[in-house]
Amino acid sequence: MVGVAADSQAVDKAFEFAYGLFGFPAAKRFVITEIPGGGDIFKQMIALDEEGLSFTLVYPYAFFPDYAPDIPDSDLEELGVTEADQAIVMAIANVPAEFKETTANLKAPLVFNLKSRKARQVILTDDYATRQRLFKAE
Repeated sequence: MVGVAADSQAVDKAFEFAYGLFGFPAAKRFVITEIPGGGDIFKQMIALDEEGLSFTLVYPYAFFPDYAPDIPDSDLEELGVTEADQAIVMAIANVPAEFKETTANLKAPLVFNLKSRKARQVILTDDYATRQRLFKAE
């Protein structure tokens, strides 16, 4: 196993993406870690299968309270989600040097089943942007 966390405790906490992520099909196992000062809004997702691969995640509802992705039932079934409180939706964020220009990919959210530890990236048919700014332009 190549990657950040080779200890069994991190592997036990890993989420399994059966199909990988779009553009990264070989990366199937990830751990979610805290970002200093990120609270429950920003997290880091680190690949266990590809050394050096990580993504910043954002809880989209903190910035877009009306965000209502229509996750297909087939995806929820595959993840084993039977109740709403089993899953959480996060978005991959692009955090440039100017933090105020941070964007989130609302078109392809990540759905995590907190119980089964299965996860999936879903491409929505909804009219959401792949680079939605978190903060209004000045």
